[in-house]
Amino acid sequence: MSTVFLHVGQCGNQVGHAFWKKVDKDNSVKESHSFVHPDGKQRSIHVDSEPKVLQKISRGLKIREGNIVCGKQGRGTNWALGYYGSQREQHLLEDSIERVRKEIEKCDTYSGCIMMHSLSGGTGSGLGSRLCEEMRDHYPLAHLMSCAFAPCKSGESPLQHYNSLLTLSKLQRNSDCVILTHNDDVLQTLEKKVKGSVSFDNMNNSIAASLCGLFLPTDSLTPTRGVSIGMEPWELIRATCPVPGYKFLHINHLSRSKLTWEALMGQLLLGVRRYNTQGGALGSLSNVVIARGDSGKTFLYSMKTLEKKIKAVYNCVTWNPFPLDVWTAATNPAGPREAASITIASNHGTVVDYLETLVQRSKVMYDATAYIHWYKRHGSGQEDFEEAFETVYEVLEDYKGALK
Repeated sequence: MSTVFLHVGQCGNQVGHAFWKKVDKDNSVKESHSFVHPDGKQRSIHVDSEPKVLQKISRGLKIREGNIVCGKQGRGTNWALGYYGSQREQHLLEDSIERVRKEIEKCDTYSGCIMMHSLSGGTGSGLGSRLCEEMRDHYPLAHLMSCAFAPCKSGESPLQHYNSLLTLSKLQRNSDCVILTHNDDVLQTLEKKVKGSVSFDNMNNSIAASLCGLFLPTDSLTPTRGVSIGMEPWELIRATCPVPGYKFLHINHLSRSKLTWEALMGQLLLGVRRYNTQGGALGSLSNVVIARGDSGKTFLYSMKTLEKKIKAVYNCVTWNPFPLDVWTAATNPAGPREAASITIASNHGTVVDYLETLVQRSKVMYDATAYIHWYKRHGSGQEDFEEAFETVYEVLEDYKGALK
């Protein structure tokens, strides 16, 4: 079972660079050929509308020749310019899909695509949305997962709310699962650990570590013959996103050495948001708990006492009789030496808080027609915004109904 990775825009490629550096340390990935081709090349395509970032990451990664697709003109942090493209660089979309097709043809059994991109940048949001649509059209039976990175609430761009709204609408319609990472959450966590200011490299490495915690092979899903078939991303969808209306996941990840499983889980649960901005309790629909570094095979025994605590902190809905799946791995190749890690992927109510804020801020701007002309200039009309608002409102209603 082979997975193809699609990294789009500056953020998607920078996180991808940190991700593949960690993946390269895992021998089980190389043996299974799920993420890496037998010739040693990554099953990845890297797309950006400017060459700067791609030139930097290509020096340190095992990328197949031709799998770097680059333009010469940025997308101005504008979703419409990224989605509809500029007249001079219409080739960017076609070239990207062609490289994906060639990489998929090299797979023995293609199972799906994981796309990494931001919600606010013009390339990550706009071209990312378009590529998501194209992948669904070209490969309708394959899995499609998005790892989307949300901007800081304090503001990275005056267009970030529009871009995020329009992108999330497209992802809801076309992807099977959206792993939503908030820059604010990552920054807040790192400020407690890093001395001095937090760098972009710190943030990218933190995000990459949490994604490796989800995607790298586990003993629980490895067949008895001992070679992984790379089912972790797709089992994650089955376990946490079985219903199309609820497909947004939140990750909590922690890696430490010389701690018991109980102590490590206790520290991780301290960082879980339990209440929304109005003081109401947040809940979760389904969760996957992944423990790495379990060389003594003790985690499942510890879960007998930890399960009740996890369910209480995540406030699991009563109508799901099996809200927790548990996976384990004897090694933790992406983490520090001799460190164990716990990663929890949760279909959690935090997405309601985020989407409500996003819709509210976007609606205020839209009603005032602020910046709308910037989108119309590049082909985006009223129907794009109306469709986006309608889709996100439906997601909110679905989640609120399910979390009662």
